[in-house]
Amino acid sequence: MKDLIIIGAGGMGRDIYDFSTQCVGYGKDFIVAGFLDDDLDSLRPFSGYPAVINKIDEYDPTENDVFVCSMGDVSQKKSSVERVLRKGGKFISLIHPTAQIGMNSQIGDGCVILKDAFVGTECSISDFVLIQIGAVIGHDVRIGKYSRVDCHAVCVGGTELKDGVTIHTGAIINHNVVVESQAKVGAGSFVIRRVKANTSVLGNPAKKI
Repeated sequence: MKDLIIIGAGGMGRDIYDFSTQCVGYGKDFIVAGFLDDDLDSLRPFSGYPAVINKIDEYDPTENDVFVCSMGDVSQKKSSVERVLRKGGKFISLIHPTAQIGMNSQIGDGCVILKDAFVGTECSISDFVLIQIGAVIGHDVRIGKYSRVDCHAVCVGGTELKDGVTIHTGAIINHNVVVESQAKVGAGSFVIRRVKANTSVLGNPAKKI
């Protein structure tokens, strides 16, 4: 049985801990050993959670460790994950049993797919992607590393999110639209055309802000 260590002990980290105990394999393939966080006191106001074991850079992974990153900010997640990877840490993906994964879809390492999410057929989900509650990923969608799709957002069939993209709550990415690397789409937006890298868009139809 592996020891799962959650990187980040903030609000999302607490949610990921709770979520992980509901995933297939908990108590059989893995248990949660604790958290890594640069704030060693981050869980002090809370009860019922495993301890913060150490700061990220001060922990040396063991052969029995596996990791998942809870950080919502894609840049912060990338930095934290790479710090662990450089020390040889291995990441697993957590998929809630109520999530649906379509035929021939591929899920990378270190992904988190939460309750009631839907991933259609022939999708490619790269490493360290976060798909939140009730998000819909249509057929043939491609999502790059470290990207994040928030609750009840929809990526219509054939869309592509490059690396490090953030799609906020309730946004819709229309058929075959490409969202380039590090772009952000505001909550409730409807995106009908290509979003350029490192830009933010908002509205219906979504426009650069």
